[in-house]
Amino acid sequence: MSTPNLAELQHQFRDALHYQPHDLPLGEGVAEPEALLQVYRNNFVMTLTECLEAVYPVVNALVGDECFQAVARHHVLSHPMTDACAESYGGGFNDTIMSLPNIVETVPYLADMAALEWHIQCVSRAPTPAPFPMEMLAQVEDEAFAAIQLQSPASVAVLPSDYAVGVLWQAISDNDETALSQIDINQPQTVLVQKQAEGVVISTLNEEDAQLILACQQSPLGDVDPTLLQHLSGVIQGGIFSDFVLVAQ
Repeated sequence: MSTPNLAELQHQFRDALHYQPHDLPLGEGVAEPEALLQVYRNNFVMTLTECLEAVYPVVNALVGDECFQAVARHHVLSHPMTDACAESYGGGFNDTIMSLPNIVETVPYLADMAALEWHIQCVSRAPTPAPFPMEMLAQVEDEAFAAIQLQSPASVAVLPSDYAVGVLWQAISDNDETALSQIDINQPQTVLVQKQAEGVVISTLNEEDAQLILACQQSPLGDVDPTLLQHLSGVIQGGIFSDFVLVAQ
């Protein structure tokens, strides 16, 4: 049997940490190798669980430590790290929640809250974009207007939800019991997460702006409902879009 190289050893160790079958070579005479591996597993799961706690404090507050840690363990073991930076770990936690019917049934808005908190994490790390190139947009010929595709920067995220996750996030973050008691959680919202000079700002969009932004993110302006385009100037001035391209028609 050939000696595995470093990459192979790393892959085998990753599989061992995730309780997957592995061919990790263990030194002769090592007592209880599985017990030694379990020490690494426990530390590995604990470290990444702490990362998830930092990224998802409101999700943690909604379900409590015991439930959160159980879901976090499930996520850690089913979602291997894709890079060596533990601080960037945590994407897809909302999908893990959605895969657990007992959690979804009990707290149906929890996955959307997790999606919101991941957006907050990503937006907080994004660079501040340059102002929208209004002068370049003004130079686009009228006949090419329909081909304009607006682009949002990484410092902006929009989350449509069937639940009032934006106001719930704010109330829990502020520890505002009065606001919490007044929330209608079944009120749909579209939440805007935006990095500004003062930090990451969470707000809710009105229906027209939400429809316009989502439509512009998916389609060129020629395919957007004309009745929504009257709100375009305000949305651009609000920093929701940072650039544009012309797409083939």
